[in-house]
Amino acid sequence: IKLRPILMELSTATLLSISVASLAILVSLLRRKSAPSSKRRRPPGPRCLPFIGSLLHLLTSEPQVALRDLAKKHGPVMYLRLGHVDTVVISSPAAAQEVLRDNSLTFASRPSLVVTEILCYGNTDIAFAPYGAYWRTLRKICMVELLSARKVRQFAPIRDSEILSLVRNVRAAAGGGEPVNLGGLLVSCSNTISAKATFGEGCDAELQEQFLSAIGVALEYSGGFCVGDLFPSLWFVDVVTGVRRRLWRAHRVLDAVFEKIITRCEARRKEKKSTATTGSGDDDLLSVMLRIKDEDGLEFPISTTNIKAIIVVKCFSLERFTWSMSRVVLSMCYFSDSCSSCRLISIRICSREGPRQHHQQLSGSCRSSCGTRR
Repeated sequence: IKLRPILMELSTATLLSISVASLAILVSLLRRKSAPSSKRRRPPGPRCLPFIGSLLHLLTSEPQVALRDLAKKHGPVMYLRLGHVDTVVISSPAAAQEVLRDNSLTFASRPSLVVTEILCYGNTDIAFAPYGAYWRTLRKICMVELLSARKVRQFAPIRDSEILSLVRNVRAAAGGGEPVNLGGLLVSCSNTISAKATFGEGCDAELQEQFLSAIGVALEYSGGFCVGDLFPSLWFVDVVTGVRRRLWRAHRVLDAVFEKIITRCEARRKEKKSTATTGSGDDDLLSVMLRIKDEDGLEFPISTTNIKAIIVVKCFSLERFTWSMSRVVLSMCYFSDSCSSCRLISIRICSREGPRQHHQQLSGSCRSSCGTRR
């Protein structure tokens, strides 16, 4: 009698969802059990549990530390089964060289994830597109047109101006002895640099708010794995939990923002053509991509959708730039107040080269300018 109210609270949809999930798990287990075992040798690795595989080892706040400890135990080439996905982890320079250089074509393609499939327009960007003629076309565009040394030097004044503005903002905020929201200033600086280099002008407040909101949703889900990524047979779980719905909502917001920005850029290009303005060429990356689209001289012609996918990947790279700038600010704390020139050198080097070359070049520049050794 006491169980009757509890059972009545369970809706038919809830019971149906539980039944379907249980049936899918049972079918998945039976399929894996009945599949013929592979005769090929697998690398050593931790013992895999039923259904979840090796996921239990990575359910920590620092999964990279767990991978390091597992590599010390099982070797530089290690086998993990993440849910239903077989994975090989490489953790030594020699093994990485063999995979990334000697057999680069074999391992060139990346797996298709739920986040990239929705937000990157069906994996048509350069980061997640499968290896082939289309990917080679995108790489050629990036290396020759978008990321060439001439283009990087062209954007140097933008980087220097925004970085100096960042330093002035930090100094002004800290002048009154009040706390400084360094994270917000770094994100604002990186957003402005990326917007000016990519679009030629910063987005207005409304577009920027919509853009950052959609990127926040994308980063939230790109930091981990969806259920469908680890358990392909349970793809419907992402639909039931609303993950796909939120990703598609973020995709529509991003697409609307990109449409407005591309429309403005095309209007500026038409205005330049009508006035016969002579200059050094395209000022921003979006204008370069639109010019390549109009010329139609590639093996795989690109469309506006491809341009949007490339921009999405560039927006994700903002996270790396913000991390690099954080390293700069932390490095500046090690210098004395008298070495103000080293701080400016530190900021410029890291914004141009990234965190890997930053410490090497900074130490040499500091010794040559003031004789300080750090």
